Amino acid sequence: MGARGPRPETPEMQALKGNPGKRKKRPPSVKPDGDVYIPNYLDEDARQCFEMIVASMPPGTYAATDTGGIAVYAAAWSDHKRATEALKTEPALVPGSTGNLTVNPWFKIKNDAARIMMSMGDRLGMDPKARAALALPEEKPKSKFSGLIGQSAKKA
Repeated sequence: MGARGPRPETPEMQALKGNPGKRKKRPPSVKPDGDVYIPNYLDEDARQCFEMIVASMPPGTYAATDTGGIAVYAAAWSDHKRATEALKTEPALVPGSTGNLTVNPWFKIKNDAARIMMSMGDRLGMDPKARAALALPEEKPKSKFSGLIGQSAKKA
């Protein structure tokens, strides 16, 4: 059986959030290398979404290993857009295989894409809650007494 509970945060995330519990710090995590690239299988809408995501985050946020996750989000975004546009012109109920009215299949595509976008958006730091967790800690103002301890030893 795998580990229980939520996945542990990376040491970098812990440093950004602070350490009020004074827990032992973990060693730095592995830093992926390489630049993000747009996979050639994405359609035009997904490519535009991919470019927007990478351009809107600070440089160095994503590496080549994040390409797949961003591509999944961008493809889901494209599917969601296509389903939403189709539902503007098509009825909510359509005839099924037996002739009975059934819910338009575009609703399932739209809902599945939205679910994927919410999941991947959280993992990629693209929703407000995830960004709030990434906020840099505020710098505390420098104390007027900082640097006084140990100065007498230097002068002597």
